[in-house]
Amino acid sequence: MTIRSKIRLFLIAAAGAAGALGVPAASANVLRVCADPDNLPFSKAEGPERGLYVELADLVGKRMGTPVEFVWWLTYNQRRALRNTILQGGCDAYFALPADPDYKLPGLQRTQAFIDVSYAVVAAPTFKVTGLSDLKNKRIGVLHASPPHLMLAMKEGYTTTSFRFQEETFDALTRGEIDVAMLWGPSAGYENGKRFQGNWRVTPVKGEGLGGQMAVAVRRGNDTLAAGIDKALTELQPEIDMLADKYGFPRSKPVLLSGANTADAEKKPLARANVVTSGFIRTSSTATPLITKSAHAAPGAQVAVLVATTTTDAATATTAGMSDLAEGRSRFNNACAHCHGVNGVSAISERDLRRLKLRYKDDWPSTANKVIKNGRSDLGMPPWKDAYNDKQIEELLTFLTTIQK
Repeated sequence: MTIRSKIRLFLIAAAGAAGALGVPAASANVLRVCADPDNLPFSKAEGPERGLYVELADLVGKRMGTPVEFVWWLTYNQRRALRNTILQGGCDAYFALPADPDYKLPGLQRTQAFIDVSYAVVAAPTFKVTGLSDLKNKRIGVLHASPPHLMLAMKEGYTTTSFRFQEETFDALTRGEIDVAMLWGPSAGYENGKRFQGNWRVTPVKGEGLGGQMAVAVRRGNDTLAAGIDKALTELQPEIDMLADKYGFPRSKPVLLSGANTADAEKKPLARANVVTSGFIRTSSTATPLITKSAHAAPGAQVAVLVATTTTDAATATTAGMSDLAEGRSRFNNACAHCHGVNGVSAISERDLRRLKLRYKDDWPSTANKVIKNGRSDLGMPPWKDAYNDKQIEELLTFLTTIQK
């Protein structure tokens, strides 16, 4: 049995024990850090390389004068991992989560951001990307349903080939079946160094949900711990830079890839795309980073019109509409994007929620309302009426209104 298999079996048994016996009690003399046991370049339970997050956690503990213990838990589904670890008191800190406040995590608070992460263009050393137009007429490899896949699917003149795994994308690049690849930068940089001796050029990019920052999560109300970690992160910035170099994180200035509103494209990273994995992409699964951005630059005007029908105060209507939109978008990307794509944009037409109006005409809001509440068991969609009240479902519908074609 492989080490990875043993770890998986141990964690399955541990999960059952935690449910029956409760999580370990906290110790005032130990900093317990949750981490994935097998996900380099971010974390590893054993071996000569422990990953950037694990090494950083050790440095933070030393800076704070506190020994560090690691609670290992697979993070293919980040929210499930959070529920079973830190939110039950099973650990004290979680490395690392998106710093963007729009990625809402009830019960947790974040430290300051400690590192920038983004997607990257992987290509031959002779290919230099300076903007999105450089990728036109290129055969571009992407991971299925990842932010680059969705972004390029919405634009004219770009040819993509989707893959399930990063390794497959690199193999196609090596065989000359694609010209460039757009992959999660830290993972691509690490694999480029380890497997290809740095032969590929890995250029970080930004815009349209392609990049963001990471922070450390602690339980809400644990201000003393958060402040201590914040102070350590500030003092450790040179060491963080060295760790980023050690593990191959792309370090050059990100190139802006945006075909529309540049300012809006850079505003903020979004909550999630596909399967959540602690802000990074696994090299051996379909999981994708927790970064996304709305493809619609200015939906506010549409929302204001919807709300204005129920109030005589235009300013109040606009404010309420924007609030409903923000809540609806955040809720959608936290609960629905793993099937329907970030912001409802999916490469699978049946799951692309921008097409609701085209399919159901003027009846689409009532149809969507009914499906959200009751689910579609035949298609694997669960009912949400017990999870969300009418107001929260209306907020989802407000968001969906802004993305209709």
